Amino acid sequence: MPIRTAAQFLDALKDDRDISIEGERVKDIAGDPRFAGAARAMARLMELQHEPGLHEIMTYESPDTGDPVGMTHLQPRTKDEVVARNDAIKVWMDESCGMLGRSPDFKNVMISAYAAAGERFDREAFEGGNNVRAFHRHVRENDLITTHVLVNPQVDRSRPAHLETSEVVAQIVGETDAGFTIRGARMVATLCALADELLVMPAASRWSDDVRDTTAFSFGFAIPVSTPGLRFICRPPVAQTNAPTLLDHPLSLQYDESDGLVIFDDVTVPWERTFIYRDPEFDQLVNPQSHTLPNTLMQSVVRATSKSEFMMALTLAVARASKIDVHNPVQVQLAETIAIAEFARTCRVAAEAEARETEFGTWVAGTRPLQTWQSMYWKMYNRQCEILNTLGAGGMVAVPSYAEVAGELRDNVEMYFQSANASSPERIKLLRLAFDASLSSFAGRQRLYEQFYTGDPMRTQALFYRTYDTDSHIDRIHAMLDDLEKRDAGR
Repeated sequence: MPIRTAAQFLDALKDDRDISIEGERVKDIAGDPRFAGAARAMARLMELQHEPGLHEIMTYESPDTGDPVGMTHLQPRTKDEVVARNDAIKVWMDESCGMLGRSPDFKNVMISAYAAAGERFDREAFEGGNNVRAFHRHVRENDLITTHVLVNPQVDRSRPAHLETSEVVAQIVGETDAGFTIRGARMVATLCALADELLVMPAASRWSDDVRDTTAFSFGFAIPVSTPGLRFICRPPVAQTNAPTLLDHPLSLQYDESDGLVIFDDVTVPWERTFIYRDPEFDQLVNPQSHTLPNTLMQSVVRATSKSEFMMALTLAVARASKIDVHNPVQVQLAETIAIAEFARTCRVAAEAEARETEFGTWVAGTRPLQTWQSMYWKMYNRQCEILNTLGAGGMVAVPSYAEVAGELRDNVEMYFQSANASSPERIKLLRLAFDASLSSFAGRQRLYEQFYTGDPMRTQALFYRTYDTDSHIDRIHAMLDDLEKRDAGR
């Protein structure tokens, strides 16, 4: 099957997946108001691949069938192909204002990286190379959407999750000729209600040598979300699903991806879907050896570029509406949000410019600009929200429903909600969008996502420090001081 249409995507949601939210199992994902908006948004992404003006950007020819397949499945073989894949990602990100953190491209680039490094999965414990390559072809040729879970539940955070004696943590509990059995839970499955496949990879940050046997916690695989025994419990929606108009919650009613806890109730994982099995040593090697970090961070930088550009544009529009953009202090804050957008864009450009070839013949973006973005962007995104809140001020607190424009008090609304450069309907629409982007439950979830979705920011920043060439810079300082001392002695 080549690239899917919106109708094909929505039809695929009618399987027997076990999705629970607010105490009930949902039978009709696309028809349930808690998932419907995001389902339509995802369907729109599928349709963009078919648009004549975007088709060449969004697709390439399948090496297996010759059919058009999604560009985000590409395993770049040149620097230009790194850029081309990013261009496709940017189309999707601009469509969703960068608010879909787990649009299909996020997992597509990761799976592509694993498959390119397939030989690394052929280990003494289990030979998974062919399986991971086959899975890449499967998602590419069927235009599938994948979610993932990489983190153990937060039971006792004072100790590693794999040392828990309870059965909460997902673990291997048996095996047969057909596959192995897994029981327990994992988090966080963002987009689980809308995905076709679930990717499960090693969760441990480290294994200590002096602890109990950890092989039961070491596994990597992918299975359909409708697999028997697989359950997802989702958080409540962040949107007011009974809102009278989409304009009241324009982001949250479209882009609430949902997040869920995955429960494995003695789920059978077929051997042909297994990538890693009882191999704790490989848990720490799989990502660096397959270059997944530069691939996933590159996708994230492109998304952040779209997101920060959207937040910048929204802030500029809010300031223009009431003419506060004529004041120097306001212009300083507007310049700051512009600079944040340019920071994200510059990180993309720099990472593409420093792209390099891997030992597998694929190309990945330069790591240092990506780590720079990873260390700083979540703070900058918070700052963009803060600037928007500051400039929107009380107007964002008091903005009514857009339904008031046609309500009984429409004459009052027309008179009292206007601003210097915007009619009442224009201003209400604008401020409802600003509220949803920076103050709503949706906005709070976006901030938390940016802070933690690539891991604990303290760990990632510490890793940036440990992998940075600090010695050469320190040596420069001491060399300068030694030189000054010699010159001073010769005066």
